Amino acid sequence: MKSRLIIQQSALDLGLNNACAAVVENISVSDDPSFVSLLQSNLNHVASRLNELESNPVYEGFARQLEKLGYTNTVSANEKLLRRLIANGVRPINNVVDAYNAVAIRHGVSIGVHTYHQRDDIHVMRSPAPRAFRPLFAKKDVMIPAGDIVYTCGDVPLASIGKVDADAHDFRLTDASSSLLVVVLGHEDTTLAFNQTVIAEFVDTLRQTMPALNHYFLETFHDHAPA
Repeated sequence: MKSRLIIQQSALDLGLNNACAAVVENISVSDDPSFVSLLQSNLNHVASRLNELESNPVYEGFARQLEKLGYTNTVSANEKLLRRLIANGVRPINNVVDAYNAVAIRHGVSIGVHTYHQRDDIHVMRSPAPRAFRPLFAKKDVMIPAGDIVYTCGDVPLASIGKVDADAHDFRLTDASSSLLVVVLGHEDTTLAFNQTVIAEFVDTLRQTMPALNHYFLETFHDHAPA
C-alpha cells in the first residue's frame, strides 16, 4: 500500500490545506553540474527584482505563517536561501540539490527533499509537545518547541518550520539515495495546483538527466480529529 499525506487539524487551522507530496524513484545523486546554469539563471532573474519581494504574495504568505507561529520579524527559509545565494554566489552541491534550489528560487517556495525508503504515512501538524530533532548536518539533537510545524514519516520528524527551520539529518540525500520524498507545504495563499506545479517542475528538471525516474503524488487526507 502506498503511503498517504495526512494533514492534521492543527495544520489545517494554519492554512496548510494545500500541502502536497510526491515520491520520486530511480534517481541518482551525483556531482553532475547539469543544473547549475539553471540555478544561476533563475537566481539572476529573481535578484533583478528584489524590490518586488515585499509585495510578492508567496513571500508574504510565509512571513504571515511564521507570525502565526509566534515568530515575528523572522526571515523564512525560502528567503534565507535567496539571500544566501545572492550574497555568496552559486556553489554546486549535488545534482538533486542544485535542481530543487533552482526550482525553489524560481517560485519563491521551500521544497523539502528527503531520502525515502519507508512506506509510512506522512503527517503534517503543529507539534503537540516539544520533541528532539537532529537538523541537517548537526552533530546533536535540538528541541522543536510545541506548536511549531513539523511533518513526520510515521512518528519520526522529517522537517520543522518555526524556531528550528531545517530538514532532518537522518533523511539527508547521499550517493546511496535512490528514492526521494518531495514535500511542498506552501501556505494559505498557495493553491494546490501551484504546489503541485512546483513539484512537477522539479521532477521534470531531474528527468532531463534521469529519463528512467518515475514519480507519483501521495493521496492527501485531511484529518479533522482534535489533536
